[in-house]
Amino acid sequence: MYFNYNKDIEYAKLVLGLNDSSFSELINVSRMTLNRWKNNKSIPNYETLDNLYNIFYDKNVYLNRIKEEMYNSNVSKNHCILFHGAKTEIIGNPSIKYSEDKKDFGKGFYLGETFNQSASFITGYDKSSVYIFDFNLKNLKIKEFDVSEEWMLIITYYRGKLQEFSNSNYIKRLIDELKDIDVIIAPIADNQMYTTLDDFISGKITNLQCINALSANRLGKQYVFFNDKVINNNLKMLERCFYCKNERNDYYNYRLKENEIGKNKVKIALREYAGKGKYIEELLNE
Repeated sequence: MYFNYNKDIEYAKLVLGLNDSSFSELINVSRMTLNRWKNNKSIPNYETLDNLYNIFYDKNVYLNRIKEEMYNSNVSKNHCILFHGAKTEIIGNPSIKYSEDKKDFGKGFYLGETFNQSASFITGYDKSSVYIFDFNLKNLKIKEFDVSEEWMLIITYYRGKLQEFSNSNYIKRLIDELKDIDVIIAPIADNQMYTTLDDFISGKITNLQCINALSANRLGKQYVFFNDKVINNNLKMLERCFYCKNERNDYYNYRLKENEIGKNKVKIALREYAGKGKYIEELLNE
C-alpha cells in the first residue's frame, strides 16, 4: 500500500486556504507536476514526499493526527481503530510469521490504540510509516489485562526470563488461560519497564514495588493478534500514513520527555513500597 498523497494534498490545501497556484509555489512544484500526481501519471518518490510532508508539518498541518480523529469519529459499532508502526512497510498481508518469538506475549501481530503510541516507537527509522487499521471485535475470544501481577509475570515468561520457575503452578495456570485466545489487550511495556521487571525477576524488588513502578507507564495499551485467520477476517488495513522527518523528530523528543517522567515515577514508587509485598521466589514457590 502506497501513501494517499493526493488526498493529503487536498487536505493541506483546504487547511491552509490555498488554491493550486499558490500551493505549487509553497511546495516549489509546478502545476503540471501537481496535475500529473493527481491523474496518477507520475508518482512522487519518497524523498519528494518527505519534503512535501515536512512543509505541511512545519505549517502546523498535522495530517496524521487529523486522520486519527476522523477515523475514530466514524468508526462502526463493535469496531475500533488501531495503529501499527512499521520500520519500513508492510508487504502483502500482515502475518504473525514475521514476528519475533520473544515479545511481550510471544509471536503475534502487535498494534497500538493511538497514532502517538505507534509513532513513538519507530522514530529512529528513516523510512518508517504508521498504518491505520479497522478492527472488528465481533465473535472473538479476547483477554484484557491491566497493570497487574499476572500481566508482568506473563510478559517476563514470554521474554524468556522465568526459566528457573518454569515448573511453577502459578505460571502454568497463567499460560494455560491464554490457550485459544484470539487477541490480547494489555499495557505496552518499554525498555524502562523491562529494567524494572528484571529487578523483580532477580529478586531486588517485591511484586508490589514492581506493579506500582510499572503503573507509572502512560504508553497505553497494545492489541496482540495470535493467528493469521483473525488478522485476515477481523483486521482491515485502511491507510498507510507518511511519517516525515520533522514529525519523527518531534515524537523522538516527546518520547525522551516521557521516559524521564517515567524514570522519576519509578524511583518514587520503589521507595514508597519498599519492604511491602513478596519477592519472586516467595510468590512462585508457594
